[in-house]
Amino acid sequence: MSLLTAHAHGAATLATLRGEIDILTTPGLTSGLMRLLEGPTPDLVVDLRHLTFIDGTGVAALADVRGRAEDRQGRLRLVCTHPITLWLLRHPALGLGFDILDQVPAA
Repeated sequence: MSLLTAHAHGAATLATLRGEIDILTTPGLTSGLMRLLEGPTPDLVVDLRHLTFIDGTGVAALADVRGRAEDRQGRLRLVCTHPITLWLLRHPALGLGFDILDQVPAA
């Protein structure tokens, strides 16, 4: 099973991540997500609900992808419901400020 699958979702692109995101999988994941930002004003929704693990390198990669989207006047939204992953993404000491949704938005 692929770590990253993506398809059009209305005006946005919906990327679903599965499995584990760690120091070994992050480089391929980052390049895959960056490719999804190639158009003008990209709107990327990343569904994290099927992840079993994400470490600091994965969170940093998501922050890099968000930065690239914002540089192109676009946005990155994350869909996440797992309490531990939410705790990490929202940790005040990290100050990441991700736009986090509890479900995939309507197309």
